[in-house]
This record gives sequence, structure tokens and C-alpha cells, in this order.
Amino acid sequence: MKSVSLVIGAVFLALCLTNVFASDVEGKDRKENRKVTATSHQPKGIKSFYSGRIVNGKNGDIASFPYIVHLRVNNFGACGASIITLKHVFTAAHCLYKNQNATKITLYGGSTTQTRGGVVFQASKIVIHPYYNPETHDYDAAIVEIKTSFQGYDNIAPIALQDAEVPSDTTCYAAGWGLNNYDRRTTPDNLQYATLQVITQQQCSAAWGSYATPQVICAQQNNNGDVCKGDSGGPFVCNGKLTGATSYGGIGCRGRLPSAFAKVTAPAIREFIRNTAGI
Repeated sequence: MKSVSLVIGAVFLALCLTNVFASDVEGKDRKENRKVTATSHQPKGIKSFYSGRIVNGKNGDIASFPYIVHLRVNNFGACGASIITLKHVFTAAHCLYKNQNATKITLYGGSTTQTRGGVVFQASKIVIHPYYNPETHDYDAAIVEIKTSFQGYDNIAPIALQDAEVPSDTTCYAAGWGLNNYDRRTTPDNLQYATLQVITQQQCSAAWGSYATPQVICAQQNNNGDVCKGDSGGPFVCNGKLTGATSYGGIGCRGRLPSAFAKVTAPAIREFIRNTAGI
């Protein structure tokens, strides 16, 4: 594999984000500052992987991304996720593979910022894709079900699933609460988004070799905007429909290697969503 060094095992890094506001479960506000840890992953055998936060992105507004939620483990931020029904979100399996106790999982949504104005929902069930490979992160898909419903809240709504193959060169969006600067590890409170162009499966394979399976769709941006560090599982949206969940990309977060997303239209992932969430 070109320019990719082999290493042994999976490496998990933690980034600490501070002063994050946590609301009470099911929308009751609690003004309490909490430290949020964002974890990254590295599939076995690959050195140049990260899990995705937006870096060098633009400020977004939750009104434009009402489907995005922040997935938290024990009130510590871990990943992003996308609302796909009034009770379910779609995210990356690696976010939850070691955290499958639903009582420890909450979802924060409805706010542009991480620190105020949002609503917290308690998870009731976590389902990891049965084919998920924790070493290669193939089939990197999971569903979280909540106890109540996302209905009735401002700026909280499901997104439609992608139902067609997305051609290369299509402009798409990735969103999350990401790094302003990879080297300094600075994190904005405001939601970020980046525009990326879909590349061909052949181009993806040229970068990632056998890790670029049919279960991923890859995209890249030429002006150094990218997804980088921490909000894995967050939405990748093309033509207004959820096309993927952020899975992996290149260390350094400078767009030199394409970002890979768990592909919603991959047959085994689409069937998993249908069987688990009923859509």
C-alpha cells in the first residue's frame, strides 16, 4: 500500500474538550460544566488513520443541520450521529464497540453549540453492525435507539437516507464540532461543516488499498478543509440525503488522503438500517 506504514494493533487517542454544558435527560436544563473527551481510532495495520472532526471548516447553524447530534458516553463527548427516525440515530460502530451499555449513552441535539441550549436524550438500545470488524473498521455502522422521541423539539429532525449511488465529483458536506487547528488541538464551540467532493472507488483504493471496501464512500477537499479527530459517526450528506457516517482518514487532517465514510447504500449496511430502525 502506497505511503502507508504498517503498525501492530489499534491505537486509541483521547482529546479533552473543556467547559461543555450538559442538559438533564429529556430536555431538562442543568447548568453544569463538563469536560468532554473525544476519542480517535486507528484500524490495525494502518498508521495514517484518524476518526473525524471537522478541521478548517466553516461555522454552521443547527437550523441547517437539524439531524446532527453529539453522542456522549458517561456525559463525555465521543462522536457524532445522525437522526434517521424519531427514535433512531445512525453512527459509526467504532464509536460504540467498547461502550455498548445504553444506560451510559446520551445524545445532545438541537443546538449550534456544544455548551448551551440543547436537549439531551437517553439511549435505550445500541446495535452494532453484525459484520463490523474492529481491526479494519469495515461495516463501520451502528444504530442507537432512544427512550422517548425526537419529535416536538426545535431544530431536531430526521434526515432522509441516500437512495442512489452518488457520482464522483459530487459536492457533499460533513458536519461536527471539530478542530479549528489540528496542531494546536483547538476546538470551537460552534458547529462546523466542510464541503468535500466524492472520489471514485478506484481513487479511494489507491489511497487506502484493501481498507477501501465497497462499504465505504470516499471524499476529499482541495483547500485543506477536512474531517479530523473526534466526531466520528457524524453525517456525510450528499444532495440533501444521509450518505455516510464519518469513519476514517489521514493523520494530520490536511486533506492529503481522502476521508472515508460508512456507506449508507452499501447493501449490507442498508439492510442493517432497515432491519434495526424500520426504514
